[in-house]
Amino acid sequence: MSSLRNAVKRIAHKERSQPVDRQHLGILEKKKDYKQRAIDYHRKEDRKNAMKQKASMRNPDEFYFGMHNSKMEDGKHKSNEDYRNLSPDLVKVMKDQDLSYIRMQKQKDTKKAERLQAFLHLLDSDGVGTGTHTVFVGSKKDAREFNVADHFGTIPEMAGRAFNRLRKSDIEKLAQRKLGGSSTSTSRGGNDDVQVDDSNDNSQKQQQQKKLTVDQLNKLQRKERKLAKTLAKARSGSYKELESRRDRADQMKTAEDHLVTEKLVAGKGRKRKVKAEDDGRPAQYKWRRKRLG
Repeated sequence: MSSLRNAVKRIAHKERSQPVDRQHLGILEKKKDYKQRAIDYHRKEDRKNAMKQKASMRNPDEFYFGMHNSKMEDGKHKSNEDYRNLSPDLVKVMKDQDLSYIRMQKQKDTKKAERLQAFLHLLDSDGVGTGTHTVFVGSKKDAREFNVADHFGTIPEMAGRAFNRLRKSDIEKLAQRKLGGSSTSTSRGGNDDVQVDDSNDNSQKQQQQKKLTVDQLNKLQRKERKLAKTLAKARSGSYKELESRRDRADQMKTAEDHLVTEKLVAGKGRKRKVKAEDDGRPAQYKWRRKRLG
């Protein structure tokens, strides 16, 4: 039945039109038209109320420097832009100051990058050393099983260093030095029993001394690992700073080229453009040759 009811033709309900005696007022307003008009009316009303509140709370002693450069005409603010019209001489002086500042900043960044490069032991401008350390082994099996730390006699955390790479013997010496040296031997007695006891005491002290040395060595190795991580992090930050300094120096060089080109173009002499701006670089001009004298 539901499908049959939907198939039956229904009456088309038409919207009521404007009565004849009110046709001079236009088309009859529907709800969607009223809603649009009401929203616009309330938006304007809220704006006026906000302006009234702002005017009522205004400080009579309020002052802005922009008041000197604007005035009211027909109830509207009009900015006086005469102060923005700078003379050509003043513009030239300002551009010269900009050029001097850019050159100073470029020089500072370049010097800072050079100091960082010397500190990081860089050998070329790319930041990658050209020196290599070649180790020769007897067979391919030895090459596959080659261990850098064992070959140089250091800990794995220091194997990748090209400088300040301590050997295990040096680390052990540092541990023994911090420990304070070997213990003094005790005097032996007259009978055999006392001598046996003294030898046992000495062996126990030596074992304790060796144990303390191993503990001290492990502690020192942990400190070395922590120091290696700290140095690696500091070196990474220094490399990032070096890269940013170089990029900024290049940007300053580009800005300097633009200002120098503008200064030369604004000068005297007949010239023509031979190459347009390309990839941020300034345009290139060619001046007509002029005979001197």
